[in-house]
Amino acid sequence: MRYPSLTFRQWQALVRHFAKEARGLGGPVVVGVNRLGRPFTAHFHPARRLKPGQVARLVKRLGLTPEEFREWYAGRKR
Repeated sequence: MRYPSLTFRQWQALVRHFAKEARGLGGPVVVGVNRLGRPFTAHFHPARRLKPGQVARLVKRLGLTPEEFREWYAGRKR
């Protein structure tokens, strides 16, 4: 699956929706626990878009399948 690029707000919404716990959502570094109970760290500069490769890594760190991401992303675009 080819992932789209995400804005800072979309990135925050993705982490809020799928992470059990997340600290630092207002800043460029988020530390949290994914829904599988594993810790993750994600870095993102607020003034830039998250590139498709970075989105793929974030999806993997959050413990999502490509289908789950696709459903979430399609719901956000409406």
